[in-house]
Amino acid sequence: MNSAEHLWRDLFDVADEMKNLHSDSKRISLLFQVTVSQLKMVRNVYELTRVSENGVPLKLLARNLGTTAAAASEMVDVLVRKKILERKQDPADRRQVQIRLIPELHAHFVQVEERFTVCTEAFLQTLSPAEQQCYRECTAKFRSFIFSYSETLEK
Repeated sequence: MNSAEHLWRDLFDVADEMKNLHSDSKRISLLFQVTVSQLKMVRNVYELTRVSENGVPLKLLARNLGTTAAAASEMVDVLVRKKILERKQDPADRRQVQIRLIPELHAHFVQVEERFTVCTEAFLQTLSPAEQQCYRECTAKFRSFIFSYSETLEK
């Protein structure tokens, strides 16, 4: 096995183990029964609600997903029926509808992130300061490269 293959296999193993850290929720198992596009929407809703806890307007969600508002709305409807997302009126503008994860699922994602943070902090404590810096720099470069590479494949 060459070093590139070894690296991506290790990363996939880590990703699989991280999934195991939060596979205890019955609600999460629903996420494995959605399409890749729907899963991407769930992730976007979660990330965007970091800025606005009230939820995300459909137009912003559609823009982030690179799709039309109509297509995003259909996907939201499916995820609302699956009890993964919910629509709520914006308290500031009752004509606006905000989309967010159901509270139980949002709380679960927060808890999972906390577990990942604790696990990562424990790992970083096993490294010297120089190794920590090297790890952060290499990880950032690899992440940037993967995103750039992926964009070239989409064109």
